[in-house]
Amino acid sequence: MPCKDVESTDAEVPPPMFYKPPPREFLLIMIALSLCVFLASLDQIIVTTSIPAITREYNSLGDISWLGTAYMMTSTAFQPLYGKVSDIFGRKYTIIFANFIFLIGSAISGWATSMTMLIVGRGVAGVGAGGLMAMVLIILSDMLDMRERGKYIGLIGAIFSLSSVIGPLLGGAFADNATWRWSFWINLPIGGLSALFIWIYLRLPTPAGSFKDKVKRIDFYGSILLLIAVILLLLPLSWGGSKYAWNSGTIIGLLCAGFAATGTFILVEWKLPREPIVPIHLFKIRNVWSTYGSLFFSSMAFLGILYYLPVYFQVIKGESATVGGLETIPFVVGIVITTIATGLWIQKKGTFATFPPLGNAFFVVGCGLCILFERDTPRVASIFILLLCGFGMGFALQASTLAVQVAVKPKYMASVTAMVQFVRSLGNVFGIAIVGSVFNNKLESAIRHEFPGNEQALKASQDYGMIATLAPEDRERIYDVFMGALHYVFYCTVAFCGVALISSVFIQHKELKTNENQQKAEQEMPVEMV
Repeated sequence: MPCKDVESTDAEVPPPMFYKPPPREFLLIMIALSLCVFLASLDQIIVTTSIPAITREYNSLGDISWLGTAYMMTSTAFQPLYGKVSDIFGRKYTIIFANFIFLIGSAISGWATSMTMLIVGRGVAGVGAGGLMAMVLIILSDMLDMRERGKYIGLIGAIFSLSSVIGPLLGGAFADNATWRWSFWINLPIGGLSALFIWIYLRLPTPAGSFKDKVKRIDFYGSILLLIAVILLLLPLSWGGSKYAWNSGTIIGLLCAGFAATGTFILVEWKLPREPIVPIHLFKIRNVWSTYGSLFFSSMAFLGILYYLPVYFQVIKGESATVGGLETIPFVVGIVITTIATGLWIQKKGTFATFPPLGNAFFVVGCGLCILFERDTPRVASIFILLLCGFGMGFALQASTLAVQVAVKPKYMASVTAMVQFVRSLGNVFGIAIVGSVFNNKLESAIRHEFPGNEQALKASQDYGMIATLAPEDRERIYDVFMGALHYVFYCTVAFCGVALISSVFIQHKELKTNENQQKAEQEMPVEMV
């Protein structure tokens, strides 16, 4: 039977207990939450293989970067908001709202009649997708005690990783055999089904109070400042090195404005609101700052590897785009194995603090071995190295959510959990910007040095297909140039992982609470847990 919502008697703080539904309802809720994560992560990458078909239809190649930028900006900017909003309005209504906005954005994208309409649809979908990613982890944390939730967070992480492989393949199949619009239409029936299951079966406390009183609790000043800060930071990171030079006035001005807005946001959140989106005082807690630092830098390395490995396989190894994408499967398999295994270990043993430094150590070694990649590197070696990188990423990410949740009181759980996704998204954006700039600069300078005055060689650095038109001796030289630029990408990822490792060493072990000992633990909570 459908489950009725439980109403909280405390308008500000949700009860600290866990509300795991009966097995059948829990299974249906897990299916719904898994679909939410799958769609949100799939939508982030499925459009990449549809770009050629979209540009042919709208003849607007200059605007194509906005398909990713609009989605990335809105999904990142709105993630921290969902944690506090769910504390005010309840988990069920917040995730259904996010799902609804995501489906509206998908519908606009699928039925877009112009590039402008498509970009708007992507931005709207990003607003919902950011909420889906954050709310899934928050809802799992409400339903499960800390030992048990590790296993299911691992499952969610595995689904997220698998979608990064399935997305490009599915998008390419739609573009080749049907229409690129199916990359967005596919969200509608699946997202609708997940929303229906959540509406019927999710039963979590709903804070008491009128709608008007709840609206008054929203931190509007912080929300607006956060949106402004994120947009001002992400725009130059997306445009730098492509639309504008990194030393251009536009990029420098936007970055300065973004950092100024960030400083203002921190000051406002520290001093003004009664219920801030991001409680600044939590950052004095060791597990909070060390975990977020580790997440930020490991996420920078993650996308650096994920984006440029296909370049290695397609350009250096000469494989097709599809095969080049499939070559990254060992990386994803490694993540899936370790996220699930780590979750099972945490459930059984109740320990988690060793996994982030262990994972980052694996990741440092794996990225370091990537520097050894050459044109004649055997496939078995690349599979082993990518598995090692995947093992490291899986270990590093899996325990991060628990590390911050266990260090704060339950009333801050939603805020710190939403910030986990926010920090990861920011790390991804900064990583791609920095690594992409290093790769492009090294590639262009090396080509100009090796092929002075050869415009065809320079064009080949932008259009990989043109390499085949070069003379055989020039092809060999340009392969070496590409390989040298890729080595600098791997140098960057090693540096990022090294900083993540240093930060993760400071993560402390805390007892993982169960449903039985949670109330007692609340009464004996140490001073640092605020």
